[in-house]
Amino acid sequence: MSLVMQAVYMFTLAQLVVAGPLAFCVIPAPVIKSSTPIQNVTSNFPWAIRRDGGGGGTIAGKHIVNFADTTTSNPEAFRKLGFLPFASNSIAIAGEDGMHVTDTGVGKYVGVKQMWPFATSKSPINGETREENKLNHRYAIWPNTNIVSACGGACGFTVSNVLDITISPYAENFLYSTLAKITIGNEGPTVKREAVALWYKYETNYGEYGLARARDGSNDIFLFAAPEKSFGMKVARVCETEIADKTKYLFWNGKTWAKNPPGALDSTANIFQYNEGGFGPGTGDIFWNKHLNTWISVFNDEMSAYSMFRLMYSTTGNILGPWSEKPIDAYKPFSCGDNKSNLLCSVPYNYGTHAYPDIDTTGKTLLLSWTYDGQQTMFSTIEFE
Repeated sequence: MSLVMQAVYMFTLAQLVVAGPLAFCVIPAPVIKSSTPIQNVTSNFPWAIRRDGGGGGTIAGKHIVNFADTTTSNPEAFRKLGFLPFASNSIAIAGEDGMHVTDTGVGKYVGVKQMWPFATSKSPINGETREENKLNHRYAIWPNTNIVSACGGACGFTVSNVLDITISPYAENFLYSTLAKITIGNEGPTVKREAVALWYKYETNYGEYGLARARDGSNDIFLFAAPEKSFGMKVARVCETEIADKTKYLFWNGKTWAKNPPGALDSTANIFQYNEGGFGPGTGDIFWNKHLNTWISVFNDEMSAYSMFRLMYSTTGNILGPWSEKPIDAYKPFSCGDNKSNLLCSVPYNYGTHAYPDIDTTGKTLLLSWTYDGQQTMFSTIEFE
């Protein structure tokens, strides 16, 4: 082989190593064909349930959805207890359409069961008791991330933020994220916190934005992060069996997978860039779409009053991109600005925006959800051409 041909070969091979075998196949931009009317989440409980958060996944063939603060509007419980049953978080098993869920009840006066355990003296986790409630304080675990299938489909991993919330005055203080392993048995979902504290507030919170399985034949899981003012998406990877040990993680720094994470504001380490009016990606999901034959990311802006589902996609089919330079406006959800009634919203913006690709594994349609008015989960399904 001539020196010139060797040079060309080595350059091409280097490109494939970084970008993958689809590097030279340009993926066309997704086109949204239609959307369905809005529906509210419905539960098997006879009472209304107020909750926020979101993020789903499939475990043991069942689709489950994570929720954060959950209040069961049970009038009998209110008469007996003087308050409505409340849980810091909950998990529901969804039906085929993803919008009708089965909740698990607990207690003499039935409310939705809290699923994520706290590390206290009554329920220590790996010897940890740091989440004991203090005077005028309480802890909260607010899941708002998808669940990635693992254990050959028998379990799932997800990440949630743990916060210290003062009761009076109300304020929230992010402490750290926690990694959980979820299984499903005869009594419903069970949450085991594999790492009580995974990432602290001074670290980039990999996994907070979402998790996904690698598609390169490895047993790795990708964990995504969208740090505030980073205006883009970062990614780490780790073998499934070592996901609770962050010393085993590799981080994409814009050039290679490295042992040390890039700086939170290092935009060169982003797999895609996004800045819309000073807002970066808010809550959302990254996943492989079979119909589009590429990775896509669907999200809302960070707590923006202007509510819109944005879509970014890999133009090569590789997780590292290149990705689309501009977002696609995928769906305009109902928001408080659209509310023409006399009922004022207590929270003026939508949040907890998520996509549920497991509901239609063909990828032709995509179920979306968002939290409206801080307490109501709404759904709509978009269809791609």
